[in-house]
Amino acid sequence: MDDWALPGFTEMGSLGEGGFGRVVLARHDESAQVVAIKYLYARFAADPLRLAEFRHEAHVLSRVSGPHIARLHQFVETAQGAAIIMEAVHGISLKEILGRQEKLEPEAALAILKGSLLGLAGAHAAGTVHRDYKPANVLVTREGQSKLVDFGIAVLAGQAGVAAGTPAYMAPEQWAGGIATPATDVYAATCVFFQCVAGHKPYEAEQTEVLRTLHEYAPIPFGEVPEPVRDLIARGMAKDVAQRPSGAAEFVAELESSARKAYGEDWERNGWHWLAKGAGVLVALSPLALLGAGTAAAPVVAGGAAGGVAATTGGGIAVGLKVTAALAAATAVTVGTVVVINTNGDDPPPTTTLSAMKVDLLTRTEKFDGFDYNGKYVRISGLRDKVAEQRVNKALMAPIDGWLENFWPDSYQPQREPDGDIPHMKTEAEILRQDDKLVSVVYKRSIDSVQFGNHGGFSVRPIVIDLTKGEQISTAHLFDNVDGTAARMRTLEGRILDSARPGDCFSDKPSSPEHLPATAMSERYTFDYDSIVQAAPTANGMRFYVYGSALGYPRVCDPTEVTTEYARLTDLLSPSVLNLLGLAGGGTQGKRTKEDNVGAFTITTPEKWWLLSSAPIERYLVTADQCSNGGMQPFHCAGVVFSDNSRVDAATPPYEPGKPYNRSNGPRPCHSVGAPGETQGSPILQKKDLRPVATKKAAYEEWRLTCSGGGTVTQRVWFLPKTQLVIVDEWNTPGLDKILEEARWN
Repeated sequence: MDDWALPGFTEMGSLGEGGFGRVVLARHDESAQVVAIKYLYARFAADPLRLAEFRHEAHVLSRVSGPHIARLHQFVETAQGAAIIMEAVHGISLKEILGRQEKLEPEAALAILKGSLLGLAGAHAAGTVHRDYKPANVLVTREGQSKLVDFGIAVLAGQAGVAAGTPAYMAPEQWAGGIATPATDVYAATCVFFQCVAGHKPYEAEQTEVLRTLHEYAPIPFGEVPEPVRDLIARGMAKDVAQRPSGAAEFVAELESSARKAYGEDWERNGWHWLAKGAGVLVALSPLALLGAGTAAAPVVAGGAAGGVAATTGGGIAVGLKVTAALAAATAVTVGTVVVINTNGDDPPPTTTLSAMKVDLLTRTEKFDGFDYNGKYVRISGLRDKVAEQRVNKALMAPIDGWLENFWPDSYQPQREPDGDIPHMKTEAEILRQDDKLVSVVYKRSIDSVQFGNHGGFSVRPIVIDLTKGEQISTAHLFDNVDGTAARMRTLEGRILDSARPGDCFSDKPSSPEHLPATAMSERYTFDYDSIVQAAPTANGMRFYVYGSALGYPRVCDPTEVTTEYARLTDLLSPSVLNLLGLAGGGTQGKRTKEDNVGAFTITTPEKWWLLSSAPIERYLVTADQCSNGGMQPFHCAGVVFSDNSRVDAATPPYEPGKPYNRSNGPRPCHSVGAPGETQGSPILQKKDLRPVATKKAAYEEWRLTCSGGGTVTQRVWFLPKTQLVIVDEWNTPGLDKILEEARWN
């Protein structure tokens, strides 16, 4: 049920709902402290992706603090659901202010910008990039202060990610899913400032791709703002990230200098005075607004909240919510396991993180004598055993450290390139598998230098970590008595070659057939000391990196990637690895025991799921047991639609990205809420990003549709433009995200 509530708190009213969860105003029964609680919908408690996103938001909030950031008080995760308990802020959102007062005086806009930039500066100092600065995420208080809220899509500085954010304010590098830096937030904040003083967004377009082009290439429209702030706009919205202020702290310094020069020493006081008097909205609206999910300015109407809060908090929110051990214990007894983060008053944020493990993909950049390095690496956080965590991260960094330290011996120093440039060393990192027992990563290391041939130098290095021990597992130890035993190595060789796909190097016979040496997993083979055969577990099978020239194939086959299903390796894997992979006892991985070909790729599904393969345009993967006997129409049952958008007819028009999925000429029925006679309407786009499908990224949209009888349908849509495949889920199909991520292209 989605009405689950934390014991020990009395709800005072709803502050809004979204596709992810609901937010409420509540009073802590023991301390009488008024707080905002953001609940993840209970139906998502078993969804690993949604739960991880919610944990991530709490984790980010635990890292940042300051008077200009809405504080995290507590994060609770139970068997029934998860909740973030936050500071309840007296005030309204900048979005609400701009809705009532289209344009602000420059001093007022500068005052609001300064406070929220100070909040950003606090986040940047903690190594966090917000990535979604927009008017709805800036709260303005009655006391003359602005606060930054909603860190739902924040990432560590230097991290790449999907093109997440709000399109009207996204920096050019953010559109491309590039590296997130503090300067990315500076761009968004400047766009919002432009909107405040110009009365409209800097770039506007109905089509997303057009808006992207404007942000990436269109001139900065600083001529539309007052002359004294044009330099701020030009600096903050520079297309080149290197031309912007490096972060919010630097931008604040520039802002204050410009404001004093243009509007005098009293610019900030005058700005707040104008805002309170001229806008006339700070007192007229509800005294409390909540962060997140577009609910910042939602009024509190239940339970006399406004008066009660004013009486309780006086001039402002009481400092700190201190949750006692007794309350935590009572909660645990009532609802099960509890994970808690507390912050008390003005104490610094806690040094411990959420107990859930987190795997981050980060960037490292260094310059050395004669060469430089810029590449990705993987870092783990959240392990309970911090000593083991340090050991794991040292192992994850070792392939890069050793490479940089030892690649250029004293006898062979790097030389300048013919064009005068220096060699550039880099790594790409891919997380192949991560769960509570095992993490596997592969680094692909390359050197951009003609000193190693026309294509430079290249090598691979997989790293496999046993999280139960905090130790690295070598390729040889993934297998049971294979390395060093000729007969078992020959068996493994045959299964690797049999797994090759058409077009792979290994799909044809080599010109001079040879066999892998018995010690292929430990025998050094390349100038960079890679073994002939290296391996790492993935979600679907063991991925091998094989230097094909050892088998008589041409050098272009070094290395070749081949993935072999676990079912073909169970007699060769070591017992401990079988246990880590969930294959002990000869069973299959989890409950996925059947493959279904859905056209562009093959997915592995539970045995009882049923694919209707005869449909020419829309194929249904039915997940409900009661439908598998054919007694009901598949589209009436819980399931997933796989639609070929390249095929159309008069009754089946094509799917249009940016709109809810409906390949019919009439409205779509509300089957997923048990109301086939009702139709879907009033679409609201809840989320838009990129999601993995096999080895590619699909455009992902999540829509909320209101049925004619009042119910709501959440429609999730994946679209792969090159293959014209559309995947639609209206039933919150369990495990679907993971199934699509682990799919195999045909």
